[in-house]
Amino acid sequence: MDKSKILIIDDDPVCTGVLLAILGDDYDVTTANSGSGGIDILSSQTPDLILLDITMPEVNGYQVLKFLQEDPSRIDIPVVVISTLVESSDQEFAIKLGADDYVNKPIMPNVIQEKLEKYLR
Repeated sequence: MDKSKILIIDDDPVCTGVLLAILGDDYDVTTANSGSGGIDILSSQTPDLILLDITMPEVNGYQVLKFLQEDPSRIDIPVVVISTLVESSDQEFAIKLGADDYVNKPIMPNVIQEKLEKYLR
């Protein structure tokens, strides 16, 4: 069986490292350390799921969500936001822009696994 393709878009190398450790060998993972890098990858690849940080310089996660919504071929890719922003207004805004779920940092492996199982069924 082919591994599910996951795109991690996060400018924090520690968070990316933690996610890579959690995802291990179970998934085909691509990483981008910026929002613009993530958009570049999305121009040539279609992942099965995106793990997206919000607070990044230049192109933030909200802008990546808008990019996804503007492209009919990518609008159905599940997006799980993983962010340090804990206000309900931040979560609501991300969901309004098309995120499917929202997880607060620090990253909890069991929560990430739960979200992957939910959206990659």
